[in-house]
Amino acid sequence: MGKTLTITIYPAAQEAEYLSASDAMRQVLDFIETLEKTEAPEEKSRKIVWRLTEAHTNSPPFTVTLEAFPVNPVVSVHFEAMRLTTGLDDALTALLARRDVSKIDREIAPPLQRLLRRNMNGIGRTKIIFDDSDTVDIVPQNAQLASIALSAVEPPAENQARTEAGSSEVIVNGLTRWNGKHALNVTDRFSLKESTCVLTEELAEKLGQAHTWSEAWQGRRLMVMGFFHYARDGSLRRIDAEDAEDMPWTDVGISDLRDIDLLSGLAVRDHLDKMRGELDA
Repeated sequence: MGKTLTITIYPAAQEAEYLSASDAMRQVLDFIETLEKTEAPEEKSRKIVWRLTEAHTNSPPFTVTLEAFPVNPVVSVHFEAMRLTTGLDDALTALLARRDVSKIDREIAPPLQRLLRRNMNGIGRTKIIFDDSDTVDIVPQNAQLASIALSAVEPPAENQARTEAGSSEVIVNGLTRWNGKHALNVTDRFSLKESTCVLTEELAEKLGQAHTWSEAWQGRRLMVMGFFHYARDGSLRRIDAEDAEDMPWTDVGISDLRDIDLLSGLAVRDHLDKMRGELDA
């Protein structure tokens, strides 16, 4: 048998009897990402794949067991796995006990930070058993102090500030002004993020021909074309609109939907086969 690890997750005392499924699964995934990036930041450089060999819940804890397998089946990774888990065990113990981050690589800081923060909100305890005698316990008290210390080695967020020309469908929340210009407060229909859409004088006049400015704009749908300005975190900050088209909502009855033949007369199985390329187009 190869090297195995066991992770057990408990809910916080003030939470419900059962764990949140998303919290439990993400806690496991973030630990696996921490484990993988400890071996090598890039997937193509890794020799080990961690496979799930056991998972069970004896409410409330949720337990999974991982085992190290070689990416190349003819190569033994036993000693590499031992080196890897011993190093991560030492690094986590130092971080939790002494807030010593000297053994924490920058690449593993983001998933490890998410794991620690989840242990302060929703998860009461994460127990990691590296072998029969070595256990790392993460609880809210040591997670909070470790999270503060870990912030010093987190990689800086990538600057995603940029301006792009394009178009987007938005829903108007209301009227506003930006640097003395007509503007709309809008929500992008797909990201659901709010931003300011600044109108040129020509566009404001064009829209005003169809709708007086005193009209209730809330809920109107527009296709906006222009320049989209994004902040450092990648969120849409402002739109400088060059043109816009009104996209009125259309009421469609249930009877109309029933008449639409989405499968072009094919059975569901034949349609799926066609999509997979098993039938001629």
